[in-house]
Amino acid sequence: MERWNSWTSNGLDSVLQCPVPNCGHKGQIITKAHCRLAHEMTRDEVKKKYGMPYRVIVRKRKVEIK
Repeated sequence: MERWNSWTSNGLDSVLQCPVPNCGHKGQIITKAHCRLAHEMTRDEVKKKYGMPYRVIVRKRKVEIK
């Protein structure tokens, strides 16, 4: 897994995983509501303490140029 530079994935081949240890939440977006409800923190507080979300590849596409 690699760190992602946004709270929103590109939506093509990956999802994001919440950076909080033992959370396990994955989705296209790590929302402000998730951070507040699950961790009682703002996204800025999560970023400061744990860093940005992880990018998880769900499938790899092979692109052929003809």
